Amino acid sequence: MEYLHVQSIEVGNEVTTVYLNQEVSERSANDLKDGERILVDSDQFAFLYIIEDHKGFRGIRFDEQVWPELKKGYESETTFYLKLNESTRLTLAQFNDEMTFLLENIQGNGNYGEAFELAVKSVFE
Repeated sequence: MEYLHVQSIEVGNEVTTVYLNQEVSERSANDLKDGERILVDSDQFAFLYIIEDHKGFRGIRFDEQVWPELKKGYESETTFYLKLNESTRLTLAQFNDEMTFLLENIQGNGNYGEAFELAVKSVFE
């Protein structure tokens, strides 16, 4: 799976905008759609929001350093948008629901590893 790394997150009154560390070409951006789920990389401490196109899946990688802003957007219950390039943004429609499910599931669940669970707890509780 190809990963696109989140550089920063900007939380507004009604929207949270996710900025990548690189732009996606206009052509590629037009083919992308919301995968509507979040996976976890518990070894590297990241949440991976899935987007997809005709070639397969890509993971939008929310590494630990952006979790504080991620938490602000999540707790504000804003709509999350991924800025792909200057003219294209993609709605991450299931972001809040998926985060709610994951945060509940991670708590006390040894499958994610104790270190990951503690890192999530330290930011999101």
